[in-house]
Amino acid sequence: MKVETSVEQYRSNGKLLLSGEYLVLHGAWSLALPTVYGQSLKIREMAQGDTLHWKAMIMDAPWLEFEINPDNWEMIHGLAGDEALGLIRVLRAASEIRGDQDWLKGKEAQALVEFDIGWGLGSSSTLISNIAWWAGIDPFLLFRSVSSGSGYDIACARSDKPLLYRREGTDPTIHPVDFNPPFHEQLAFVYLGKKQDSSSSVRNFLNKAMVREKDISTISAISEKFSRAENIDEFEALIGEHEQLLSTILGLPTVKEGIFKDYPGEVKSLGAWGGDFVLITMHQAWQSVETYFSARGMETVIPYRKMVKT
Repeated sequence: MKVETSVEQYRSNGKLLLSGEYLVLHGAWSLALPTVYGQSLKIREMAQGDTLHWKAMIMDAPWLEFEINPDNWEMIHGLAGDEALGLIRVLRAASEIRGDQDWLKGKEAQALVEFDIGWGLGSSSTLISNIAWWAGIDPFLLFRSVSSGSGYDIACARSDKPLLYRREGTDPTIHPVDFNPPFHEQLAFVYLGKKQDSSSSVRNFLNKAMVREKDISTISAISEKFSRAENIDEFEALIGEHEQLLSTILGLPTVKEGIFKDYPGEVKSLGAWGGDFVLITMHQAWQSVETYFSARGMETVIPYRKMVKT
């Protein structure tokens, strides 16, 4: 959303993919969840000069700072690390879509990421969405110019409620849904402690996985059923069905089979398998859940309502 003040301000939501991971790339319906955590961007006019000064913070801690000349994209101050070069690539793509670089000149930009970027909640997608707002361009067009992903994360960046998402060719179909489970107090998210490279995971899947039309239809049906599940038993049955199908397609054990065999509830992978967050169901006291995951070195356990915008 754009916040109207004397300073240009933009903010986009983070994302989690509850269902349809990987198969969303083949046109399956997926259930996507915008998160409470996101990224903001403030733009100020500088008193003089034609450069762009960019400063980024992660949870109020300094992260990136550099100055560039938009005419030739040369860095004047700062380090040309991967993060800075990736950001400049997005700014260049936005300028190419607009047909000019003048919108960047004489500006000071301050970005604030509200979450640990290791969490995989969309530091890139929230950035792309904010830059697209600032540039006045289509966020999906900008996204497609720099990424080969499905785009569900861009949809989440602009949505204040969960949504069913489908990519048909390059065009997204987005249906907001009232996914606010009556059993939400039995749902939580656990960070596995390692950032997953979603771009690499997508490439590997597209290169290796064999996907049938039947699989796409099955996952689409599960996504729709997830969105209207009325009780925890139904929800857990859908998790089991979804996890087993993806396990077969990917040739990988489910996350529960791999590391949580003795957990007294269901565990659902989210997005790229092998890292970031998982969704858990709970049938015991919160303290018991925290103790279980803490004993395995996983200290970040977040209740559903504190993570998902509803």
